[in-house]
Order: sequence, then structure tokens, then C-alpha cells
Amino acid sequence: MRCFFLFCCCLFCCAPRAAWGGTPVQEASAEDAVNLYCLRLTYPVVRALEPDGDGGQWLVLADDRRVLYSRARGEGEGREFPADPWDVDVRASMADLYPLEPERPATPEGVAPGRRRSYALLAALYGSDARQVGKGLRTAHVLGQPVRLAATAARALQKVEPRLAESVREQPGLRALLKPDGGFLWRRVAGEQRLSPHAYGVALDLSARRAPYWRWSRLRPHPMQQSYPSAIVAAFEAEGFIWGGKWHEYDLMHFEYRPELICKARILRGLEKMNAADATTGGAMMKEGIRP
Repeated sequence: MRCFFLFCCCLFCCAPRAAWGGTPVQEASAEDAVNLYCLRLTYPVVRALEPDGDGGQWLVLADDRRVLYSRARGEGEGREFPADPWDVDVRASMADLYPLEPERPATPEGVAPGRRRSYALLAALYGSDARQVGKGLRTAHVLGQPVRLAATAARALQKVEPRLAESVREQPGLRALLKPDGGFLWRRVAGEQRLSPHAYGVALDLSARRAPYWRWSRLRPHPMQQSYPSAIVAAFEAEGFIWGGKWHEYDLMHFEYRPELICKARILRGLEKMNAADATTGGAMMKEGIRP
């Protein structure tokens, strides 16, 4: 991973100045380069990253809407009531590296890669109310059982299904963990005030009675965080879904379409490579807010 960061830094520092044009507004980190690469790869509507003049940075979408990528340094400090730690800017939502299968690291308090979300990005991608989200829903299947999800998540789930079918042929007992118990539903996170990712059509629950949510169990951690079949988790991760069993506040039934996190994890573990030209372009865009 360190070698990859050094590679990115060399690309950004050694790229021709003419590619950037003018004086750099701010230095781009190697991690930001990976983040932007994965955001643009997985969400093609993301077109640029631009500074706002006050130290903040904003993703610019194809229709010119803007989503906060990173707050200005020090912004929000000194508030009497802290902001919701689970509703964050895009950069913070990607900060915790998601552990790919077969990794099942410990999940002490505060460890929940992917549970921090940019709700502004979710709203921009999928819709800001039930009606808008509903227009983009499609039906996908888990072993022939229908699930309604946002179009991009549904397409990804259709690619998961044959992987699951093959695993069930090899291990028939897995079928008991593959009963859909909900996809899209405009609701809040159980026991909390934030909207659930289900409200945006990017999450599905499987076999809720067998794979519990942390608020329904006294076990901390839950043994299924280690024993849940890797074949199921790996099938979903291969197509851009993360698993809620890798969170301190575990949600063992929960799979969520977050392809940018899977992309970043694969790159930083050397399982996938960034094209050098793309990396250079990403660095230049972050220095100058250049639109492609």
C-alpha cells in the first residue's frame, strides 16, 4: 500500500505543469486521487472536484449539481452539539478502508467501514424523496426471489445471483441465508433518526431471522461476524456491495451497494490497478478543479 501511495505522489509531482495550467490551488493527496478515481469509475455522473475558495472541495456532477467532498479545515469545530458522526462528507465516508474477504478483522467501537455515509451524495445519485427514488427502481433477484433496488444496484445484484447459485449448488445449506427480507423501503435506520440506505434503493436484507441486527442481540461481538459464510459475502463484494457484518454496530443481514469502497479497497490491496494516465488526470483535476 505504501508503494502505491508513493507511485501516486510521483505521478502528481512529476506530471507536466501544462497539464494542470496555472498555479495549483491546493495539494492533492494520493488518497484523494484514489477516491476520485473510484468515484468517477463507479458513478460516471461525477465529473470534477472543485475547491470553493474557503478550503472546502466539492464534487461536480454532470448536471452541475455539487456535493460536498471535504469540509474546510476546522469547519464545524466548537459546535455546542456535534454533527451526526454517521452523516459525513464524501471524503470521510471513504476514509475507513473496507476489509475484503476473507478478512474479518475485529470491530471495536468506532470501527464500521461503510456505515458512515454522505447522504448528500446518496440523494444526488438516487433521489431526495420516495417519489424520486421510486422512479429509478428496478427488479433484481436473489435465487429467483425478487428485490426492488435502484437501477445500478439492481444491475449489480443480477451479477451476484449466478455467483450465489453456484455457491448454493456446492453448499445447499447456504440457501437458508438467502431469503430476501427487503430492498427499497423509504424508512429510517432502526432506532435512529437518519434515513436508511434502503430508502435510496441501495441495500437489501437477507434472512433477518437468522442474521440479526445489533440492536436485536446482546452479543458484542456476534459470533456470526466470523462464521457467516464467506462465499456469500465474497459474491456480493465482487459486484460492489459491502456487508454490515464488518461493523461494530453489526447488521448481519445487510448488504449495501457501495462500489466506490470496494474499488478503493481493491486498489490499495493491489488487487486492481489505476491506469497511470487516469491517476495523473485525477491529480490534476484535484489541484485545479479541471473539468474533463
